[in-house]
Amino acid sequence: MEDYARKESEFQAGIPPRLVSIFYAVFDVHKGPKVIYEVPEGSIIPNPESTKQPILDFSSISDYIIPKEPLSKHLITVCTDSHKVLGYPVWVDGLKYRRNSFCFNLCFVFDRNADTSSYEPVVRKIARVLRSLELENGFLYEEKTKVMMYNIIEQLLEDLNSYCECQIPINSANTINLKLFPTYPNPPPVYDYQVPICTVNLKALMDVNWDLTMKNIATRINGIHHVKKIADLADVNHDLARKCMEHLLYYGCIIMFSNVYAVKPDIMRVLEDEAVQNECISYVTKSVAIPPPSFAKLFSLYCQLKYGVSLKEWLEEYQVSSLNIDIRRFITFGVIKRFLYRVHKYPVLPEVALLSNGGGEGDNSNSNASKLPLKLRKLLDGTHHYDEICTAENCSAKELDEKLSVEPKIKFIWR
Repeated sequence: MEDYARKESEFQAGIPPRLVSIFYAVFDVHKGPKVIYEVPEGSIIPNPESTKQPILDFSSISDYIIPKEPLSKHLITVCTDSHKVLGYPVWVDGLKYRRNSFCFNLCFVFDRNADTSSYEPVVRKIARVLRSLELENGFLYEEKTKVMMYNIIEQLLEDLNSYCECQIPINSANTINLKLFPTYPNPPPVYDYQVPICTVNLKALMDVNWDLTMKNIATRINGIHHVKKIADLADVNHDLARKCMEHLLYYGCIIMFSNVYAVKPDIMRVLEDEAVQNECISYVTKSVAIPPPSFAKLFSLYCQLKYGVSLKEWLEEYQVSSLNIDIRRFITFGVIKRFLYRVHKYPVLPEVALLSNGGGEGDNSNSNASKLPLKLRKLLDGTHHYDEICTAENCSAKELDEKLSVEPKIKFIWR
């Protein structure tokens, strides 16, 4: 399960984008901005011995790669039609330089649509390290040392693409250490009615440094209790419980489980991936002592999940309980692989929906004559689904059905 959580986290956050090229540019007092080294060869500057064209036109962006001094020490992103260039130009003053200054920029090139946020601290750090090396011993300006830059950017490209980190010794006193960290999006808001289910073994992850409230919450996650129930059992404030759940969602430790699901068209890609099919069979099989279900059977069962059919009805109709399938893991796999999504049931009372949309006063006589409590009626405007209403009313879905049965005008929307 830890493997599935890791893959889901990578999908959500996006593992660091792949580097297309790295180049080192300086300001030449005779030629202006100039690329000194590039990896791969010919990616930025045309190679006379090759018919392959550079991936971008350096002359069209050179004023941003080596900008005026006021723009130095700032992260600069330049986009072309197909690529994105990330750099951090640096100006160094000194009497030994022509015009008493030296400007350089080590630039990283990505596909245009890449999310480069994970690379921003790396680009800043490498620029600071190179500036320090230049101030200490003229590393970038002196002929005998600046030739090392080609080997440095070559190793940067290889190691960051392959391992998301690198360690490059420069001399006896200096080493370049870089590591990429994925950037996770903010977790979605958590509601009292949602049911969390673990994607990792939280108990195995706990240690003495864990927050006591988080421990108390995490030990009560069982795939059955909703967030409000968990907070009550743990004797924790509901707001704090939701924050704990959001924290666990952020790191991919839980997903939200419920009782009506439908498949997306993306399920068809599973038919083309035998490795995912084998993963599915292995993951959802309840007992290794009994022959596992075939993927054809699992695929058929997934396709029967649809609007208006609860898991309970699905279980009964297809006699799933007689199969060697762990239902929670069956649903979890589909959600993690993103071909299964949650469907909600929304009760709508027309006059309440009309009022909530600013459509007038509605039928006040019917409102007064209704057998439904006012608090419940206000939730029937089509924006509140069953899970939310059941939690607010502290009742089960069956009990809510009974409460709403006294109002024949109520319609239901599944979405």
